[in-house]
Amino acid sequence: MATLLYVFPHPDDECFGPAPGIARQRREGHEVHLLALTRGEATLQRERLGYSKAEMAETRYREMQAAAATLDLSSLTVREYPDGQLAELNPLVLEDEVAEHVHATEPDILITYPVHGISGHPDHLVTHALVKRVACALRKDGAPFPRRLAFYTLPPAPDDADRPSHLRHSPPTLIDCELPIQASDLDTGREALYCYETYRPVIEKHRPLESVGDHLSFELFGEMHDPPLSSLVEELPDTNENPDLGDAS
Repeated sequence: MATLLYVFPHPDDECFGPAPGIARQRREGHEVHLLALTRGEATLQRERLGYSKAEMAETRYREMQAAAATLDLSSLTVREYPDGQLAELNPLVLEDEVAEHVHATEPDILITYPVHGISGHPDHLVTHALVKRVACALRKDGAPFPRRLAFYTLPPAPDDADRPSHLRHSPPTLIDCELPIQASDLDTGREALYCYETYRPVIEKHRPLESVGDHLSFELFGEMHDPPLSSLVEELPDTNENPDLGDAS
């Protein structure tokens, strides 16, 4: 069995796409840990609900705990860095935060957003850079983890897909893993997603899991697989064979 660590900036990032894959990974017996850097208090949904930032943060934290329980996560850690302001913070502090959690969980696979962040949210872009720098620094220092750095991404949308126009995708040439998901995994992911009651209008408008189809897509940093792997735990690299995590970006 393998250990996986997902690192995202906000509550619900793990459910707007990755959740069915997480459900599959837990069903298969892998350890799955989740680190969120903020409590998501700056969301526009706060104004709709009339919540203060403190009230929104507490509400989203409770929702994330419910989602984590639904997904049967091995652990959930939620930090309180300011939502929407990660780019204004000292990146060394954030890197230390991520590195500390990586040392605590010793993941075989470390997962975050791709360089385009899918939605382009600044916090997504910062988190991508932080996680990649931490993974590369650990490899340079000779750490045995992570063995793989993966970026959850979207493939190009089919012509008939009703995908929001602001969402970005990765070209097929960069997609190294296509993780099949079962109907039961999708059901579990959908149940976890709906734990975010404060985001129900957004969920019902965009139906993020409806566009997932029968698999999730990942880029694998410093690796090339054609055809793509069918699991993030398949063909895990030996850290001694790839000491620099490759030159890909």
